[in-house]
Amino acid sequence: MSLNSVTRWMRWLHIYTAAPVLALMLLFAVTGLLLNHNDWSLGTTEQHQHEFELPQELLEQNWGEGSTETALALLLWLEKNHGIRGVDIEIEWEPAEELVIVTLEGPHGAYSVEAYPSEGIVEVFQRQLPVLEMLNNLHRGKHVTGLWRLLADISAIFMVLFCLSGFWLVLINRAQRVPASGWISLGLALMAMAIYLMH
Repeated sequence: MSLNSVTRWMRWLHIYTAAPVLALMLLFAVTGLLLNHNDWSLGTTEQHQHEFELPQELLEQNWGEGSTETALALLLWLEKNHGIRGVDIEIEWEPAEELVIVTLEGPHGAYSVEAYPSEGIVEVFQRQLPVLEMLNNLHRGKHVTGLWRLLADISAIFMVLFCLSGFWLVLINRAQRVPASGWISLGLALMAMAIYLMH
């Protein structure tokens, strides 16, 4: 393959690897900046409390023995009827009191659910994060779904290809090769120095 053919492919790669993940590149850049400045205010975390009556079909479940079926039925009911869901789920049973405590966490915040079948009620405590904090959690992959992790992996691969193809296009451009190489070397030197000074 000739140099011109390689360059043509690299130019195509440089353009079309950035286009599909442009929004994600901007998201990771902005949230990376926010994560680097923890002292910046990102908004106010909202706290909410709700109380719901348990339906008869849930009250008829076996609450006394820590049944997985009962916990799943409760989670499905909360999601279907009240939009309460999470990515990371933790279930704690108190058989003596016939009490189940469910913690649901997602990038948007968390729910703490306490179900009292003897009283026929469920209490929900919600912690709603501000939008910027939620975006930071997406950047960190905190409490996210497998689909988001896959999307982040794909975008990372595209970003690497974008950078490498751009590096190639700079190196073959005689007019910009020397100044660009200087800037690249400066960037690498600053990064190496920062890593060294961290230890």
